[in-house]
Amino acid sequence: MLPNDLSTALAKEIDPTLAAQLIEEARSLEESFLLRRWKYTELDGGRFAEVSARIVYHADSGNLSLTKSVDDCLKYVDNGQVAHNFPEKQAAIHFAKVIRSIYKLRSQRGAVHVSPTYTANEIDSRLIIESARWVLAEFIRIFIKSKPEEVASAIRNLARFPQPLIRTYVDTPLLQSISFTAEEEVLAHLLYAEEGLATNDLTTRIPKDASGIRRALGKLSSGKYRQIVTRSSRWYITDLGINRIEEKIANEVAP
Repeated sequence: MLPNDLSTALAKEIDPTLAAQLIEEARSLEESFLLRRWKYTELDGGRFAEVSARIVYHADSGNLSLTKSVDDCLKYVDNGQVAHNFPEKQAAIHFAKVIRSIYKLRSQRGAVHVSPTYTANEIDSRLIIESARWVLAEFIRIFIKSKPEEVASAIRNLARFPQPLIRTYVDTPLLQSISFTAEEEVLAHLLYAEEGLATNDLTTRIPKDASGIRRALGKLSSGKYRQIVTRSSRWYITDLGINRIEEKIANEVAP
């Protein structure tokens, strides 16, 4: 069975610093995706690609670099005029293609550069996270030589959040925890909803007393808290609200 600490296991086969960075970026990527923070998923994917490229370069060239760019790392893999030491030659070529696609999507589809026609979305984020999972699974297969089912379990366990914060049942989103206060449930649903929610939406989705939910809205939007704002009869979460609910979620799943 795979050990719980993937970075320790990988550090026995690849550079320890790169191993620790890889797992940390993979964890950040998984958590951003589960929280539906699409822009952050793309940015985390870019950092994951950088670390992955350096791991491939180190294994293929024998040279360690903690700063070499993705393009420079992968150019070495593509160069037929140099010696290659990667355990599986064809795997190195596949790594180069997938890592480039993650990195280019992150930089060319709007997560890095402001675009008038594009904003980060779930479809792009799904492509990035599944590509990153494939890269990580291949690293584990090649360097640790684990069984596919053990690799899948290890990757699922990377995120601190064991399941999506909110799951939709017959068109109605439901918060999958019973420990949240009315205020925290409001914040959780607004974090999930990209287009904001009306008061009636919140009272329908939150299985608590409607008057309590309205009091929570008043408190959260007050000058003292400023964790939500209303625009055109819809509620939106602010950065202060995001910070509060993310801390709650982290505490909810802390060991």
